[in-house]
Amino acid sequence: MRKYMTRIAATSVALSTAMAAYAQDQSPLPKASDVLVRYGDDVEGWTVYANQTRGDCLIVHSDGPSSVQMGVTANREVGYLGVFTKEDIGLQNGTKSDIFVSIDGHLYRGVATSTSGELKGGYSGGYILTDDPKFKRDVAKKYKMTVFPETKGAFVVDLKGTYKAMAMGHKCLTQ
Repeated sequence: MRKYMTRIAATSVALSTAMAAYAQDQSPLPKASDVLVRYGDDVEGWTVYANQTRGDCLIVHSDGPSSVQMGVTANREVGYLGVFTKEDIGLQNGTKSDIFVSIDGHLYRGVATSTSGELKGGYSGGYILTDDPKFKRDVAKKYKMTVFPETKGAFVVDLKGTYKAMAMGHKCLTQ
């Protein structure tokens, strides 16, 4: 446990500028009323959507009981990573808490705003706002992400295909 706490203290997602750049009370996730249209064909299990309501794009991947969503905030200055599961991980709707993800041994910490009960398909989870290029590179280039590592509610997300899906999402954003 001490080793884990040292790793948490030593590594974190650079969220201070990200959170300052984007109001904490605004969710970057698409609203239920947003019009999402598929953009191109799926890329290695990832679906790219153009959000016609907000004029941005996002990528989504579901694997068993877990799902990942990535995109940008409405002002496009900050990226977000949403991690969701159908498993009970003890989140209460609307609470802000720490969220940890481990990618290839690199531990990242973010402040997640949990969402529960309002997501399609019975998912609950949260999102991380970030402008850290190292985090983005790890998500794009690595193959496995553990969410809430070393806790009872931990789950693993397959990141296969993220590099290509992120490139397609970027192309969607620039059109």
